[in-house]
Amino acid sequence: MTDPRLLIVQTGTTTLHGDYPAWFERALGFAMPVLKAHQGEKLAPSLERLRPQGIIVTGSPLSVTEKAPWMLRLGDDLLRIGARGVPVLGVCFGHQLLARAAGGEVVLNPRGREIGTVHVQLTEAGRRDPLFAWAGQTDIEVQATHLDAVDPLPRGATLLASNENSAAQAFRLSQTVAAVQFHPELWPEAMRDLIESRKDKLAEEGLDAQKLRSNVREVRAGEVLQAFARQARST
Repeated sequence: MTDPRLLIVQTGTTTLHGDYPAWFERALGFAMPVLKAHQGEKLAPSLERLRPQGIIVTGSPLSVTEKAPWMLRLGDDLLRIGARGVPVLGVCFGHQLLARAAGGEVVLNPRGREIGTVHVQLTEAGRRDPLFAWAGQTDIEVQATHLDAVDPLPRGATLLASNENSAAQAFRLSQTVAAVQFHPELWPEAMRDLIESRKDKLAEEGLDAQKLRSNVREVRAGEVLQAFARQARST
């Protein structure tokens, strides 16, 4: 089976494990073209040249609450592309970007940082959603790291998953546009290294980096990306 033509929209950068696009390529098992939106690259030229069957929007150390012009433009562009029938999946920053563009709000989470291997609960709609068809149960484990959260969801959005830290862990705006707050592309080693890289900040916030690292486990949430790839392939 041929790999779908997916475009990665990069919204920030990291020095860990080869940067955000490499994380998704590792999770999906194939290379993908990258549009560096955080560096000013715009969607239209890439869409015309590549004609992607799907778009994945990465996480970022930046915050959607900054409302930088490129963020506002990108969110609106992604919604228009989704409305034209191209599947779009937002991850973490991408999740928040899509929510804000659709009329929701993004805030500094009053419950504090979420980081490590955590549990989220699928809603009834989430259990039926193609992104989570693999789960087979309501409670799933995922890798997460974020300070901001979507609150409230855009009007008309369907909540797919939630937990005590963040009410909106996954949502769907339409048949083609969906988003997850957690990181389906992360694997245990990367999650532990990410926690270690933030140990000083975690200590300032009263969190125990060593304990968080020891609680990191292998999870199946990467299957969200596989499900999205299947959807894109079928378009």
